[in-house]
Amino acid sequence: MKRTVTICILLAVLAAACGDDTAATTSSAVATTVAETTTTTAPATTTTPAETTTTAAAATTTQAPVVFAFDATSPLPEVFGAEGDPHGSGCVVDGAELPDGVWFGIANSVSAATITFDLACFFTGEAAEAAASDDGAEAFDFYIRNKNDLTYAVTLSPGAEVFVVDGMNLELIQVTASDWPSGDSYSSCPGDGCAIWIYVNGGLVTGLAEQYLP
Repeated sequence: MKRTVTICILLAVLAAACGDDTAATTSSAVATTVAETTTTTAPATTTTPAETTTTAAAATTTQAPVVFAFDATSPLPEVFGAEGDPHGSGCVVDGAELPDGVWFGIANSVSAATITFDLACFFTGEAAEAAASDDGAEAFDFYIRNKNDLTYAVTLSPGAEVFVVDGMNLELIQVTASDWPSGDSYSSCPGDGCAIWIYVNGGLVTGLAEQYLP
């Protein structure tokens, strides 16, 4: 930006002429322009780094599919093995963990959702008579063999299907997993008289049914 400043200089010249009393006055104006320099400082520019946003992937839990499920139309599990074998997946297991399958045994104790399970063999029909004869015992429609003292700690799933022997009519009725053992059951659970079938899927007991023993 320029701003103009004007300076006036008055020059007075008095001259006297001989025999002439006329005075001559000369006025002269001088214009001077002074340029004013203005310095403009550009504002400092600050660059803010872009904020980095990290989104954590949500954890996905996949439940193992239920392969071994309780069948209300046929409460006693079929024989999965060969003719003459016990019902369900049998009663011989290698290792300290009970694999997926359908197993018969005794619930020795229950603590929270953990069952101490004593695996046993459950035979019926001719297989029961043959097994009892081999053991020097007698079969009455069914025969239970329990020669292995090994027990397994199994976990009852909160959403498991659970069936107990009704103490009034000896029929199976369903209860929630949190209500088992049930005081309405004919079976004395847990303990030596608590015969059960467990349905293991993905390492969890997803189904449990008490077995009536006369």
